[in-house]
Amino acid sequence: MTALLWTVRYEALMAARRKVVWGTVLPLALLSLLLAATSPVVTGHDDPAARVGAAAVLVNTFCTLGIGLALTDRLRRAREEHGMPELLAATPTGPLSRAAGGLAGPLLTALTPVAALLLLHAAVLSVTGASPAPLGSAAAALLTVILPATVLVTAFGGLLGVLLPVAAARAVVVVAWLWACHFPPAFSPVPTPTGTVLSPLGGYPLVAWAHAPQVWAAREGTGALRPAADDATALLNLTCVLTTALVCHALARLVGTFRRHGAS
Repeated sequence: MTALLWTVRYEALMAARRKVVWGTVLPLALLSLLLAATSPVVTGHDDPAARVGAAAVLVNTFCTLGIGLALTDRLRRAREEHGMPELLAATPTGPLSRAAGGLAGPLLTALTPVAALLLLHAAVLSVTGASPAPLGSAAAALLTVILPATVLVTAFGGLLGVLLPVAAARAVVVVAWLWACHFPPAFSPVPTPTGTVLSPLGGYPLVAWAHAPQVWAAREGTGALRPAADDATALLNLTCVLTTALVCHALARLVGTFRRHGAS
């Protein structure tokens, strides 16, 4: 556990020193907060908790994508830093701790301002509405939707980052993210996860646990992958997102290992 914590600390500090993280994440976090305060999609709801749930959709659209773009080159940079993989391998940490710390540290840095702004928005609504429900919605959205989605887009971006040039990988991440989150069947020429239990937008947990509008679950479609939103389907959506993230992360580490050994 100590080795994992020190790895997380090291990776978090390294991410905090990168201008691309702050230059990408902070503007998108502020944009999400501005839209949450002014957009009719959010302000049109009378229930303050529903406003936070709708605001979480904006955060998960813009901020999560921004974090994924900022960290797309994370594994490539680690591989290209001469001697760093060997140095880390020589430390008294296991491969699992290094892999978990390498993912958790940058996410901790990048997600902190996003979480702070969403909780601030929820706190204001809790005070003005004299109810703790908005804060509960924010906490549920952060833990069950935004964090898992960020893990997924970061792992997916990292996988593309070791397979493609970084600029191309980032372009693919944008297209894939929008297709998976905001291309409903009526607008997608190919089958889309949007509105299904596979979508990283997290419509099901947002509806079931964060009081978001129903539109984000089973969006403009029917079928086995678009059931009604309840606790069971919300848990299924969360499980699918985390499983996909683990697969992407494992593949990225595997590709990175093969390429490192092939170059040595």
